[in-house]
Amino acid sequence: MAALLKWLLRLESLAAALAYVIVAGLLLGEIVAREVFASTIWGSQKMAVFAAIYAGFLGLCLATAANSHLRPQFADKWWPERWSPALGRIGDLISAAIFIGLGWIGIEFVSQTIQYGDEAAVIRWKLWWIQSVIVYAFFSSALRHLIFAARPDLKPAPDLAEV
Repeated sequence: MAALLKWLLRLESLAAALAYVIVAGLLLGEIVAREVFASTIWGSQKMAVFAAIYAGFLGLCLATAANSHLRPQFADKWWPERWSPALGRIGDLISAAIFIGLGWIGIEFVSQTIQYGDEAAVIRWKLWWIQSVIVYAFFSSALRHLIFAARPDLKPAPDLAEV
C-alpha cells in the first residue's frame, strides 16, 4: 500500500504542476500576444481557468496525501490521549465515507453533463472531461483515507502549529 500511495502522490503532483505550468503559459502567452502583437490567443483565458480547476482539485488529493487539511484542533483535548489512535481511524473512515459520497454526486454531475452534451462557451470543449477531475479527486482522497484507516503507520503526521 505504501508503494501505491507513493505512486499516486508522484502522479498527482506531476499532473498538478503541469496544470499550473499550462495556466502560467497561457496567461503569459496572452499578455505577450496582446502587448507585443496586438492580438490574443483564442480561448486562452478559458483554458487557463480549466487548467486551474484541475490543479485545484488535484491539490485536494495532495493535501489528503500530506494529511494537511484544515481541521478543528480545539477538539483534540476533548478525549483522553489513549483514544487518539482509534479516533484517528474513525476520522479516516468518516472522511472516506464523505469523499465516497461526494464522488458519487460527482459521477451523477458528470453523467448529466454527458447526457445533455454541455460544452464550454467560446472554446466549445465538452465539459465532462474537464469535470471528471472532480470525481477522480474525491475517490482518490477516499482511497487514501481508507488506506490510512487500515494502516495508520502510512498516514503522515500532521504539521500543526500551536495557537
